[in-house]
Amino acid sequence: MISEIAIFEASAPDVDLANPKSPFKVSLQEHLRTMLSFGGAQGAYCGQLIENPKIIIVVINWDTLDAHVEATKSPTDSQTHSGFPALEASFRGNLIRDNGRATVFHVAFQGNLLEALQPRCTSFSKTIGDTEIVLAYFQPSPLPPAAKDAILDSFSHMEPVIERHGGLTGYRNGWAVEDLNAPLVEKGDKAAIEGDCAVYVNLTGWEDREAHLKFMETQDFRENRHWFLDVEGLKGAEIVHARFFEV
Repeated sequence: MISEIAIFEASAPDVDLANPKSPFKVSLQEHLRTMLSFGGAQGAYCGQLIENPKIIIVVINWDTLDAHVEATKSPTDSQTHSGFPALEASFRGNLIRDNGRATVFHVAFQGNLLEALQPRCTSFSKTIGDTEIVLAYFQPSPLPPAAKDAILDSFSHMEPVIERHGGLTGYRNGWAVEDLNAPLVEKGDKAAIEGDCAVYVNLTGWEDREAHLKFMETQDFRENRHWFLDVEGLKGAEIVHARFFEV
């Protein structure tokens, strides 16, 4: 399985995905359900950043990367205006802010994402948890496979540290297939990263955001964070939280 991840600025102001009557949410739901009608699509989730609610994250699971590529080749029917190109154009025209940030990439996560996304229900109208999202950016690009393996080995020391503390519901990680230019970093920010990076992605499900913040105040975290911070090639990282909904 491969996960397509789209990060974009919402076209509508004051978006609230927890509101089942939100026109933006209704439209997003319709678009994602149509996306799931294509062959190879397994499931879809959408989340809203807690720290920056204008940013939406969509996760669509596909059988394989080739399955997603094949879906994008579905032609548009001139009568019904159906097909992938028409759906993509509608998504961009109705859901993404004009000239706003929009990034799409793929990650081959290890294991089922449901644990990291906290699936407490299957209704699109209800929250299924607070998920910590880590995007770590590495250079040079492309990053040699041996370097990626060494980084994963260092990061693996953090998982048992996290598991020693309450509130954890799931832990999934992987490398983005595509090298990217830091999708969540504001371009006007002093910390903006120049050039493409290899991107490590980690999704950790917590009972709530507060459980994660409490963990970061522990001595255990302070004594072990070097496994994440002191790795060769790390140019920057972002840690944010989202509340996801399942389509």
